[in-house]
Amino acid sequence: MTFSRVSTRRGLWFGLASLAVLVLGALAAIAQETAPLAGPEPDEARTVVIAVAGDDAWTDTGLEVASGDVISFRAEGKITLQKGNPEAECGPGGYDLQTLQQVLTGRNLGSLIGKVVIGVTLLVDEQTKEERQEEAAVFFYVGAESRVEMPAKGRLFLGINENVIGDNAGEFRVTVTAPRARGPLSDRD
Repeated sequence: MTFSRVSTRRGLWFGLASLAVLVLGALAAIAQETAPLAGPEPDEARTVVIAVAGDDAWTDTGLEVASGDVISFRAEGKITLQKGNPEAECGPGGYDLQTLQQVLTGRNLGSLIGKVVIGVTLLVDEQTKEERQEEAAVFFYVGAESRVEMPAKGRLFLGINENVIGDNAGEFRVTVTAPRARGPLSDRD
């Protein structure tokens, strides 16, 4: 008889402990589901590392920015502005040369630059039915390390300050730190 009382008590304690674990697990799951609804702290930041190829016109960072957001950039690596020519190598600050064949004419050729794409328009040639996209964008200098106040609301891209990129090689690895998004891009200023 004593044995069955002990077994019943152990069974009861085991049952209560199991129930407590289930309840705590459910409460934790509810807390995790509701935590994002409260929103992130304003001081939180999001950081991404992007490879910007020397022979790619623009690289999408995946980040939506708002006008006035201050974004930090830190870049390293080398590209060459002419494959096979070791004298055409440069870092994110670019090659000490300015030409008409670059996006930002007042900055070094091959330097790391950025743009915020504000909008994209699809144009269709009525005769050939050929489609092409035109975008409205604001460009800015990044270099090796900088903090840039975003000039507009839109999608953030990084690229090389050169229009003729087909003979380039190498890449810059760029760490981008942005404020945490405060909501959908359409709701942000």
